[in-house]
Amino acid sequence: MNNPNFSAMTDEELRTYVLAHRQDTVAFYAYVDRMQQKPPIAIIEPEEWSEERMQQILKKESNK
Repeated sequence: MNNPNFSAMTDEELRTYVLAHRQDTVAFYAYVDRMQQKPPIAIIEPEEWSEERMQQILKKESNK
């Protein structure tokens, strides 16, 4: 059985495939690898919306 071309799939297509084929560890690791390559999402509370605070957060994230 041939594996689908995971790199040609969109994120949503790959996620759907992984959920439908939970035993496929190759697909699972392809999905995890892809998600780890994405930049992290920063959650900023309303009281942290000052320009100075946002610059601190961006600087901290870019140093990782």
